[in-house]
Amino acid sequence: MTNKRKHKTLDLINKMEILKKLDSGQNMCKLAKEYGVGRATIHDLKKKRQKIVDHVKTMESGPGNRKTLKVGNCPKMENALYLWFIQQRSKHTPISGENLKAKAIEFYKKITHKDDFRASDGWLDKFKKRFGIRLLTISGEKLSSNESAVKPFIELFKNKVEELGLLPDQIYNADESGLFWRLLPNKTFVSSQEASAPGRNVSKDRIIFMPCSNATGTHKLDLLVIGKAKNPRAFKNICLPVCYKNQMKSWVTREVFSEWFHKDFVPEVKKFMKRSNLPIKALLVLGNVPGHSNEDLKSSDGNIQTIFLPPNCTPLLQPMDQNVIQKIKSLYKNKLLIHIISQNGDITQSLKGLNLKDVVFSLAHAWRSVSPSLIQSSWKKLWPTMNDVSETEETDEWDPEDNVSIADWLQNLSEKGLETSEENLISWFEGIEETEEIMTDEEIVCEAVQEESSVEILEPPTAVRVKPDDALICFNTCITWAEENGMSAKDIIILRNMREKVFKQGLQVAQKQTSIKDYFKTS
Repeated sequence: MTNKRKHKTLDLINKMEILKKLDSGQNMCKLAKEYGVGRATIHDLKKKRQKIVDHVKTMESGPGNRKTLKVGNCPKMENALYLWFIQQRSKHTPISGENLKAKAIEFYKKITHKDDFRASDGWLDKFKKRFGIRLLTISGEKLSSNESAVKPFIELFKNKVEELGLLPDQIYNADESGLFWRLLPNKTFVSSQEASAPGRNVSKDRIIFMPCSNATGTHKLDLLVIGKAKNPRAFKNICLPVCYKNQMKSWVTREVFSEWFHKDFVPEVKKFMKRSNLPIKALLVLGNVPGHSNEDLKSSDGNIQTIFLPPNCTPLLQPMDQNVIQKIKSLYKNKLLIHIISQNGDITQSLKGLNLKDVVFSLAHAWRSVSPSLIQSSWKKLWPTMNDVSETEETDEWDPEDNVSIADWLQNLSEKGLETSEENLISWFEGIEETEEIMTDEEIVCEAVQEESSVEILEPPTAVRVKPDDALICFNTCITWAEENGMSAKDIIILRNMREKVFKQGLQVAQKQTSIKDYFKTS
């Protein structure tokens, strides 16, 4: 009696591992044996590769132990709730399970206009698993900066640097920020000929960008830019000056960040260390945000490691948040205003004429323009004793090197029929809009409903029972084709052996015995 293989359902982590091994050229049969599944299962995973990868990218903390991609009873509500959750956590707002339940009921009523949904503990547990949410309750987390954690972390960081024996060239920082790349100064900012402000589709087009550099500013990696589109039409046939990745809602998820760390950051750091004749080891300082894996993230050889800032310490310690990101935005917006003022005609049309290619090239130019001295000075709060730090001070105020003063900008904008105040213009350059809430609840509901209707969810395939005589017809056709097209004798023998197995299995079906025997004799 032959031992029949037990049915096994792979979780998403195993599925992602298999897909990566397939990409590296590993054999399907060997993978099937390694994971205890049939070869057909591996083949199905390969066919559904893009659906699985796209879904995992949307999960805030990775796939966890989830095995399937089944949706809940109200996927539109859950999409809205997840978008709201990620938006709140990006602002470090503490979210509890009760918060999620209350918001789920609110979104359900808005979307279905019904009052029959009960957000039970069971539903909440399944929702967390479906969207890869690891943690909801952050007890004691404060929205204000956590000053009490600053000194202990500075000491911890200093000890870590000494323990690893690192130089400033070997210590890196990366931090992401949102950019509304079509948003002009002042949300209610309209031309004298317009009755209302441009719609949300223009003003709230958003991407994430993440600068990463070592503490001396001598190694600036290409900006990581995250947008919604996988293959934007504007990128066709061009070599991008940034590292572009896509995510359905333009968020930094654990999957996206882990991919960047292992495939982009680690290889580039190793190349720089070799060029600089430095030991191949480094430390990356990261903020404590949902998209970053707060596990022991390191290179495969363990020489490139990470360390995470305490919660709510970004304004106090994060180097990239000490004027570097603000400088990039200021330089980008300087170019945006020059573009708007130089165009003839309607402002809204000029904004719509911008595309992602224009944005990434402008951002890359802005990043290249950030001086090493600014990057060095940004480390002073975290690493006051860092050697060889330039004493050049760069302030948050208007930079004279941009050659256009605030007063000149106000006059140029006024000539275009656009009126705004000095205060609004300065706050716009400083990026205050990007720190505000991205979407209202109504906008979240609208986007979630649109996405749910356009996104295909991967469901388990429906089993189709094939009759033995139909299978025999297919095998006969395959054998005939193989013989006519010069397939090897070995392959033809394999097909005939498989046909024989189908025939024997068909004989076990009593009602089909006679018809199959007659058919096979005439084949």
